[in-house]
Amino acid sequence: MKILDNDKVWDFVRNNENPLMMSGHIGTHIDIYNKSDIPQEYIERRGIVIDCREYNHDQEIGIEVIKNLKIKKGDFVIFFTDIQKLSKYGDEIYIKEHHQLTWELIEKLLELQVSFIGIDCAGIRRGKEHIKADKKCEERKSFVIENLDSNSLKDLNQVVSTFIVWHRTPLLTGLPVRIFIK
Repeated sequence: MKILDNDKVWDFVRNNENPLMMSGHIGTHIDIYNKSDIPQEYIERRGIVIDCREYNHDQEIGIEVIKNLKIKKGDFVIFFTDIQKLSKYGDEIYIKEHHQLTWELIEKLLELQVSFIGIDCAGIRRGKEHIKADKKCEERKSFVIENLDSNSLKDLNQVVSTFIVWHRTPLLTGLPVRIFIK
């Protein structure tokens, strides 16, 4: 996701009590609230793109979306909601009323031992459940990647090859990430 230097979201970072920590959570990033090391072999992953545009942002995305998919251990499962068409990054709806995955779906993805759960929203759960979901995933060696660029997802096939680059910094709980599609 591209964020311009003059975007209002940077004011939020500047005015935060811990701007360094908050800066890692801007744009596309991996949440690591437990400060885990992400295994290096996670860099190259098979990506499964799931089109969830039929869901309203007030509906939870349920386990039915993976019913007919062959998700394998280590996959990067990507949820495409197209929320950025409805709400600009950083706006109230984007931050507080975004789509979210059901706990049942999150648990199933963890059982399948996926490496990453990606979404083009501010998180896979909202509010107080946001960090709880991220930590639960991280404890199971599955990491949440938030704020994927909706425009980059809309033309992808269901199965893609991905190359994910992040830089581990001990102080950050959000690691900026770049994702390349082969």
